[in-house]
Amino acid sequence: MPVTRVLVVDDSAFMRKVISDIINNDPELEVVGRARDGLDAIKKIKELKPDVVTMDIEMPGMDGLSALAKIMEECPVPIIMLSSLTKSGAEQTVKALSLGAVDFIPKPSGQISLDIDKVKDEIISKIKIVAGTKQKLKNFNIISQYVEDKATKGNKNIDSRRSLENLVVIGTSTGGPKALHQVIPKLPSSINAAILIVQHMPPGFTRSLAERLDSISQVKVKEAENNELIVPGCAYIAPGDYHLTV
Repeated sequence: MPVTRVLVVDDSAFMRKVISDIINNDPELEVVGRARDGLDAIKKIKELKPDVVTMDIEMPGMDGLSALAKIMEECPVPIIMLSSLTKSGAEQTVKALSLGAVDFIPKPSGQISLDIDKVKDEIISKIKIVAGTKQKLKNFNIISQYVEDKATKGNKNIDSRRSLENLVVIGTSTGGPKALHQVIPKLPSSINAAILIVQHMPPGFTRSLAERLDSISQVKVKEAENNELIVPGCAYIAPGDYHLTV
């Protein structure tokens, strides 16, 4: 069985070493290279042609977001972003997902996470899941450009007097944010349904996801609140670590 070849990108030599050790401990995975910043990552992706890339967002020189945009344009490959569990980290992560990252993994304790071992199972499982998405990435930029062009940027007036006859229910996990960026912006504002979404994400990240989707969609997108009225033409994302009950 062929192994999945991984490139690890992080400006910290310590993090590169620890993440590489976690990956190499799985017999189905192999780290074929390490990069210290965005420019180094682009060079090594072209040279090594990895199956999956793990990439830090915050790096000196060319950061993860700038590198991600260039990689998706020049040499698309499935990328998993590593980010901090902060409001700023959540916003950057959602931006990365809109640029084409397949998924993300929050660092447990900030930029230099001495306890990165806490998420080792998540690192391994997500690499294996996204390894098969390489052939689908070329279409993502086309779809992203389409939804950016078609999105309604102005205020979205939600008429609470409209009767609710239909519900669209979406449950997503790994790869879900990218899928939501493809699906939700295509929904017309006149849709005769409310959309309920549960996305597996840490607390704080779902609000940033809702705000990002709202900025590029025709329907209203928001983080769901307890006991609020569900109305047609609006998408509600469950807060991180919560489900929805109607």
